[in-house]
Amino acid sequence: MSVSSYRFFGFLGALFFLFVFLKTLHKNELSVTTSIFSVLLVLTTFLVGSRLLYSLFFIDEVVEDPSILFATRYINFSLFGGLGLSALAIWLVTQWKGLSFFKITDSLVPYAAFTLILLRVGCFLNGCCFGKTTNVAWGVTFPEGSLAHRAQLLSNPFSLLSPVKPVHPTQVYEIIGIVFAIIIAWTVMKRYKITGLFTASFVALYAAVRLILNFFRHYPESITWVQSLQAPIMYGLVIMASCLTIHVLKKREWK
Repeated sequence: MSVSSYRFFGFLGALFFLFVFLKTLHKNELSVTTSIFSVLLVLTTFLVGSRLLYSLFFIDEVVEDPSILFATRYINFSLFGGLGLSALAIWLVTQWKGLSFFKITDSLVPYAAFTLILLRVGCFLNGCCFGKTTNVAWGVTFPEGSLAHRAQLLSNPFSLLSPVKPVHPTQVYEIIGIVFAIIIAWTVMKRYKITGLFTASFVALYAAVRLILNFFRHYPESITWVQSLQAPIMYGLVIMASCLTIHVLKKREWK
């Protein structure tokens, strides 16, 4: 059975983050049973949230084929749906056990960022989540038969007679964006030393990175204009919610 780089790095990233989360809970003196239950809860909510948000974005596709909701294939997921619902799961665990939600998430942010980088490395090696065709010097030309090449053939069948066109390496752009986001968020946290600021700053910056990348990434022509606006609106809402959280945290600290 062959395993794509996307699946390999996805599983590797998930195992890495869940292991770190398990150790974090153990350091906070949670029992082994409670820690394992919490890890499984976060994993389950991530998968469910990712699939649910994808289904909301592409409701027509799900109505036509409801089996998408329960498919075990490693596709048809929306990352922010998983991140949002798993964050809710972590909040529930912290409330249940009397822990500080933001202290836990602040300690997890660097590892979450590394996990996201692993996911994008897998995307790049797999050739998925690629960008629009471009003439910039750093454009990446994927091989014939790749997802990028097939997308070019679908948009213009006559391109079969032409070489594969280079595309924006949006996966690499995102990796660079994540690195800058974690550095800036860490700098903000060190300056103000407010619990939760690291988490809120990174989430706001990462959503901003995704919002910018949305204008460089390739999307199928079958996507409607309404669907094309859903992701930018979602990123905008995440940025606003994160900025509001930062404002509340700073105001509470300075009282």
